[in-house]
Amino acid sequence: MTQREMERKIAKLQSMLDQYETEMSYLHRILLDCGFSKGIVTLKATVESMIHGGQREAIDEFDF
Repeated sequence: MTQREMERKIAKLQSMLDQYETEMSYLHRILLDCGFSKGIVTLKATVESMIHGGQREAIDEFDF
């Protein structure tokens, strides 16, 4: 891989990371607005609790 190709690859990865960070930030903000007190952290804990608490069926009903 040439220096130029590596620079293009790095630029593409930086752009993808920026998009990911923007989406995660937006998701975190809307979760806070919806009542998840710690945003993504609270959502993750809630879903894990549902899965491990035998409520997997309730999660499977959602159409993602």
